[in-house]
Amino acid sequence: MRKIHTIIFVVLIAVVLTACTSSGDNIYKALEATAAKEADFENQQEPLKKLETSEKEIFDQIMELGMKEFDQISKLADNAIANLDQREEHLKKEKNSIEESKKEFHLATEEFKKIKDEKLKNQANELQELMNKRYESYDKLYSAYLNGLQEDRKIYEIIKNEDLKLEDLEAQIEASNKAYENVFEANQHFNEQTEKFNKAKLKFYEDSGLKIETK
Repeated sequence: MRKIHTIIFVVLIAVVLTACTSSGDNIYKALEATAAKEADFENQQEPLKKLETSEKEIFDQIMELGMKEFDQISKLADNAIANLDQREEHLKKEKNSIEESKKEFHLATEEFKKIKDEKLKNQANELQELMNKRYESYDKLYSAYLNGLQEDRKIYEIIKNEDLKLEDLEAQIEASNKAYENVFEANQHFNEQTEKFNKAKLKFYEDSGLKIETK
């Protein structure tokens, strides 16, 4: 009985402006402020990965024990549930960071309206569409991950039942794995949307005459 966890996030690319034109200054500042708002999002990735690894280790320990070690299994299950609580807290911080990013991006879209050049205006509209799709894909990822945590909780709750039937545990592990397959798919889509936006943003800066360096 194997339980899966695979989460790898991609975030906005922050860039450094080496020479700024007056027409692109405000847009550049607004877009990079949007990227900066996701710093806390990025900060949640490492602790989330560590917690996922730790929870898998707990799960593996439980699977190695027989039900005659029920007291130890119950204690490990409580540790796993505490782990899930911590992951949910990191996920909420991540979500808050994305919400702050949305607010900042709205300021950038206000600057888009001031663009006179038709080509750049079209590129700006594309940027707005790509970012909105990215936010939508994150919302789906967030919901999928929350669901994965809920399915994990059910595993450890039924493990604490001394009269647990093996088929019930196997069914719940399968439900958890299916939930994390959805997380993986949602995460891939979010990464793809992020990469598309990053490329479009850098192209927009280039066509606007802004000299930038990625960092």
